[in-house]
Amino acid sequence: MNSPVLSNLQYAKSLQAVGFTESQAEAITEGVGTTHHAMQDFATKKELYEVRDQLNQKIDDKFNFLNSKVTHLEEKINCMADVLTSKLFNRLGGLIVACMSIGFSAVVFIIKGI
Repeated sequence: MNSPVLSNLQYAKSLQAVGFTESQAEAITEGVGTTHHAMQDFATKKELYEVRDQLNQKIDDKFNFLNSKVTHLEEKINCMADVLTSKLFNRLGGLIVACMSIGFSAVVFIIKGI
């Protein structure tokens, strides 16, 4: 926090000048000094906004990282699906050819056997 530098001695003397006793002025000055010191630990709006912006940036970075990982996994799954589809097509094609060969052989066997 930006606040003018306050001399404890000057403040105590100004309190005494308006009618406070020396002990009262010292107690008030000490309290004000303690309060002033404690207020320096408070965050300003600007500092809070900076922290908020930093957190938002970190969240965005993590989200983008996770999004790229998910995209990569989707691509990998699609590739695996293509490979599996190709293998299934080849095996079913081979099975159809084998069944047709057996069928033709059976027809030829039946025709020649008659």
